[in-house]
Amino acid sequence: MAAKITRDGLYRITYGETPGLSRDEYVARQPWKFETMLPGHPKPDEYKVINLSPYRMHQRCAPKFRVGRILLAADAAHLCNPWGGLGITGGFVDVGGLYECLAGIWDGKADESILDIYSEKRIEKWKTIINPISSENFRRVSDKDPATRFERDEFMQQVKRGETDRAYLKELLLAPMEVRYDFAQHYKKTE
Repeated sequence: MAAKITRDGLYRITYGETPGLSRDEYVARQPWKFETMLPGHPKPDEYKVINLSPYRMHQRCAPKFRVGRILLAADAAHLCNPWGGLGITGGFVDVGGLYECLAGIWDGKADESILDIYSEKRIEKWKTIINPISSENFRRVSDKDPATRFERDEFMQQVKRGETDRAYLKELLLAPMEVRYDFAQHYKKTE
């Protein structure tokens, strides 16, 4: 992935690497990776590397997001590979849900048991939505046979169908909203 992050031409470039190498080996391989994967096959004298940070990708989730008075959300609660932004998306939704729970407690609409529901539901969303999609995104970008990926990738076929089927496209674009959960439904019933 190469994404322009400033107006003056600074890019963030993310790519997969062979695991288990030393930092020096990763640094030595960087020019070859850029030349191999980037358009125009740039040579080292055609760009300036500002920072290089090898990162080990993770797919993991804490077994609980609440233990007593300790609450977890976002990267403290779960980690995802960067392909697709599911970690940050899940983190934003965690924080919104946690706010809804804490506001309910503050306003007297919920008791502290809602925090256990927060933990349960956010873990459920990570396991059933975030992790499967994030893991598939990783498999997609690291596919050993990209020439046949479309035939084997249901999501890519769905996106292609969305090019001509507007109703289906809308349904497809709204599907990520399922990562949310309405904690207010657990507020005390008022008469």
